Amino acid sequence: MARKSLRTPVFTVLVLGAALAVAPPGTAYASTTLTVRSPGATSGPTTANSESASNANCRTGGDPNDVVSGVGILQTVGTGTAQSNLHVRGIVPFDGTAEYVAANSYSPGVVGTGATQARAIGGTGGSGGGLDAAFGSTPYAMCLDPGDTITGTQIVMNSVAGPTSPGTTALAVATCPEGTRLLGGGARTTPNNVGALKPVLSAPTYLDGTGAGTHDNGAIAADDGETNPDSWVAAGLYGGSTTGSTNVTYAYAICSGSGINVSGTTVTVRYAETTGPASVAAPQKTTTGCGEGDGTLISGGAGVTGGDVTSSDFSAPGAQGDHLNGSYPSDGSGSPSTASPANWTSTTHTGGGGSTAATRSHAWALCLTGN
Repeated sequence: MARKSLRTPVFTVLVLGAALAVAPPGTAYASTTLTVRSPGATSGPTTANSESASNANCRTGGDPNDVVSGVGILQTVGTGTAQSNLHVRGIVPFDGTAEYVAANSYSPGVVGTGATQARAIGGTGGSGGGLDAAFGSTPYAMCLDPGDTITGTQIVMNSVAGPTSPGTTALAVATCPEGTRLLGGGARTTPNNVGALKPVLSAPTYLDGTGAGTHDNGAIAADDGETNPDSWVAAGLYGGSTTGSTNVTYAYAICSGSGINVSGTTVTVRYAETTGPASVAAPQKTTTGCGEGDGTLISGGAGVTGGDVTSSDFSAPGAQGDHLNGSYPSDGSGSPSTASPANWTSTTHTGGGGSTAATRSHAWALCLTGN
């Protein structure tokens, strides 16, 4: 697989547990206090065209002041023929009561402050794909102890109708209010019973207009070494065979709270890309991480697309069955880590028919200094 370190989407933009025992972590840098919380895996879904959700809570066994700066998920897909039938349906900040979606009376804009949980949502496709008793999803909450600078957070949500036609995508971009700092973000697709609908991109970006050398209103993701992105982009892919008239794609930006002077803080983006997956196998890992001087890992993102999404507009991956199975804090080898991790890993997978040589997998890490 080649690795990189460093157009036709529909999109809208909007301005404005106890720790799990895992493999040894990488080394975290700087003094920002961050704890990773994870309750372990929740099994399921157990039926076709359904989903199951699990939550990681920063206040369970943690500091009563901690807030979520990033959200993660890692799925267990099994080893049988059904392993292609489980995919990420959502990785979102959560307040413990109702998800920030339109069905719960939320409209685009700032939808919450000081969210304390991460919600991981796994979904299955149709009955033809099969089910596996091993299916499960593990949520990860990146829990930031409010410091001298970032004393609170707010959640910005944006949504776009679609994708509605088979094989199409939709792109939503949520942008932090002016004068705040992007800390992390998430992605979601609804409704919960459309098995062929899933997010395939959840990444930092910038709302900086159109033209050469820009991020095209969020359609081009942040690249390795860029600093202080202000937006989060989410892409939904629909692999169904009929029109999905009620399909919606959501993007979430986790931002510093209002009225906070963040001029002394810097968020640095680290990014990696690999080719594939092209054929059915174990989920493919792509890992990147914070280096010395970058600060502390506070969140990350993941994607499976049709090209280098940091240099050109988002494009769909090579096959409708391509999907995400993970976006989570890790050690340098891609094993999940909750003990001061410095790295972020994505896991991607393809359907039973395989994918094409154009497909790429992506991982982003956001690293904070100055809190």
